[in-house]
Amino acid sequence: MIARDALALACLSLVPSCSEDRPVGAQIPAYQEDVAPILMARCAGCHGKSTPAAGWSATSFLETIGCIAPSGAPATLPRDGSVPILAALDQDPHQGLLTAPERELLTKWVSAGGPAFRSTVHAPGIVDPRSDGWHGSLLRDGRWSSMLDPNDSNACGRCHDGTRSRPPGIAFAAPGATACTTCHDQPGGILACPTCHGAGDRNYPPRDPCFFPADSVRPGAHAAHVLPSQVRSIGLPCSTCHPMPPAQVIGGTHGNGTVDVIFDPMVVAPGASYDAATGGCTVSCHDVGGARPRPLWSDTTPLGCGDCHGSPPTGHFPGPCTNCHEEPNADGTALSGALLHLNGKVDLGDGSGQCGACHGRGDDPWPATGAHPSHASPTLSDPVACSNCHVVPATVMDPTHLDGVVHVTLAGLAVARDAGASWDGESCTSVACHGAQLADVPAVVPRWDDDSGAASACGACHPIPPSQHTSSTSCDRATCHGREVVRNAQGVPSIAAAGRSLHIDGIIEVSP
Repeated sequence: MIARDALALACLSLVPSCSEDRPVGAQIPAYQEDVAPILMARCAGCHGKSTPAAGWSATSFLETIGCIAPSGAPATLPRDGSVPILAALDQDPHQGLLTAPERELLTKWVSAGGPAFRSTVHAPGIVDPRSDGWHGSLLRDGRWSSMLDPNDSNACGRCHDGTRSRPPGIAFAAPGATACTTCHDQPGGILACPTCHGAGDRNYPPRDPCFFPADSVRPGAHAAHVLPSQVRSIGLPCSTCHPMPPAQVIGGTHGNGTVDVIFDPMVVAPGASYDAATGGCTVSCHDVGGARPRPLWSDTTPLGCGDCHGSPPTGHFPGPCTNCHEEPNADGTALSGALLHLNGKVDLGDGSGQCGACHGRGDDPWPATGAHPSHASPTLSDPVACSNCHVVPATVMDPTHLDGVVHVTLAGLAVARDAGASWDGESCTSVACHGAQLADVPAVVPRWDDDSGAASACGACHPIPPSQHTSSTSCDRATCHGREVVRNAQGVPSIAAAGRSLHIDGIIEVSP
């Protein structure tokens, strides 16, 4: 991979101005010493750092030998007169841009392979990714020894700053030696992920196709896995398919010359495998049941819901997807892109594993619909148990639990005192909780969607005092309900927190 900028042009002030015509001698021109001054003076006005024309910049070595838009052809290849950097000089608006000696020098430089500099230490191809002598290839062939081992005879740290291999006794970089971080300027320096795997700030393959065209032949589906998509709001981490590198980055299976595919069992089901010959993954992420064709790594076509499993899967419970799952739409044709899809589990609701995953939120099982909140946090009694209105399933997979129907079966407090409670889909009738089977008062018939609070007011379910009560209305007397009933400043009684467990409990308590 190549860092964003190549060799710095800090030394250009030491080079004579390119506006001076200089004869081209027998010496092979080099970018740093000869070509850069010409390009900076003649080309950088249009082909500068900011939005360069044709996508080609003339302000650094790697950008100069890079590719032009829209063809994507290298600016300095092939090494003849048809090379784009020379061919452009015969077209408007470039005609006459260079003097004859300048064009001759540029032509000679291209024909010589576009050397970066003249040096007695490194061959010019050391910074050219297309060269056989590129430092990335040399380091890989040497298993990174000169970069990591300070005792290596060719340790980079003998001359360069920014490396991991400075030998003992050497405190400063050699004069004129470019620091590695001049090009490798990511936070991780020379061992940043994009250095070997991606380009610029992108830390996954393929590498820059301009310098590594072979990577474009079979780019793989890295982007489809690591970038956000309609099926995940954030991409999968590299550790899903590859072992994470050690703290020193290069070691163990990382940087061993092979692509190791080891699936994370927390995301990919055990038994998953990858066939390097065919590029096929046998993984739970694609077709849990194994009945559908699995995509090849080279296939970058976006997958739909039906490519990995049916929508809904075979044998699934009926009803809209939204009854049980938080991320899909009702008919299962799209996902919201949260973090529950492709995580190695079949998650219900918000994925918490609690009743609230589907009915409420997390470990709170109470839905926010209808009168659920007033039953969950009543002011006159303890919270009402779910079993008073619904059959609570023994397991999540009970047949009547995931059938898409809300089953209301009144029991417990609802049918206390032999009340014949019933539910018609909108209202509760003859419910003991709301006064059924109490003398001299009709039972309240509350609508489920009525949030006015009328059904929970004192006197709504029984007179004040109740018919069975004594004639006394001093309900807050210590000898009666002094701890359970309190009065406000206006003398209106209400149930104290201490008395809620005794109120609406299905029993008429006659003693304090």
